[in-house]
Amino acid sequence: MPTYTMRFPSFDARSNRGDIRWELFIHRDVRDVLVTPCDDTLLVVFRGQPDVKSWTETLIEAGFPRPRFDGTGGDEIMSDPRDAAA
Repeated sequence: MPTYTMRFPSFDARSNRGDIRWELFIHRDVRDVLVTPCDDTLLVVFRGQPDVKSWTETLIEAGFPRPRFDGTGGDEIMSDPRDAAA
């Protein structure tokens, strides 16, 4: 499945992953939100076409800072949040 890197400069996205994930699940195309080695970066797993405009609007309306998106995912994925402590 395709992925998009979602970065929140100066914000601990890793600690807020659960809430961010929950908010993005209102979008049927979002399949998961995974942690990465960087505290301010998450990986959005989706199907179809990325809808970063809607994802951004949803997160801002929920009180999160504006994320920056990059269409590249990669080997930095940690599928289990407990991996972040390692």
